[in-house]
Amino acid sequence: MREKALKTELVKGMKSVGALKYGRFVLSSGKVSDYYVDVKLASSFPEILSLISTLMKRVAIKLDFNRIAGVAVGGIPIATSLSLETGIPLLVVRKKRKEYGTKNLVEGLFGEGDVAIIVEDVTTTGNSILDAASVLRNEGVDVNDAIVVVDREEGAKEKLKNVGINLHSILSADELKVID
Repeated sequence: MREKALKTELVKGMKSVGALKYGRFVLSSGKVSDYYVDVKLASSFPEILSLISTLMKRVAIKLDFNRIAGVAVGGIPIATSLSLETGIPLLVVRKKRKEYGTKNLVEGLFGEGDVAIIVEDVTTTGNSILDAASVLRNEGVDVNDAIVVVDREEGAKEKLKNVGINLHSILSADELKVID
């Protein structure tokens, strides 16, 4: 299926399950928005998650990496699905170190010189991707690219570019608004 048709199907699916909401929302960045994209809700539906991973795979196969790093919480199901699609090992990046067990910030098998793409659900400012990249880089894993389902187009791309990370998105804020 053509990319535009897949994107249209994805947006329609997200709308049909109530994952696109309109009103007044405070985002994790602290910014206020008149719409909210609940990719966590959308990705809980297998058919929508499958569309997301199909579209992500089309982006990912053009990139150089050997690990897929999902950002907790929204990026985990998407990264897992992409890992299943590609056969590339999964890493889970925690937002904070757990105080029990191994106390790892990164779960999964990785080593010095591995290259990960970061997978996230939505980005506004890019801060959660920056945080994940910092954790991975401190562990010796290179990060050159991140893929998100939705880029709200509020500065993340530029901020990430400044630290050597290329941001790729499945959908832009503008595409969400024009696809019925």
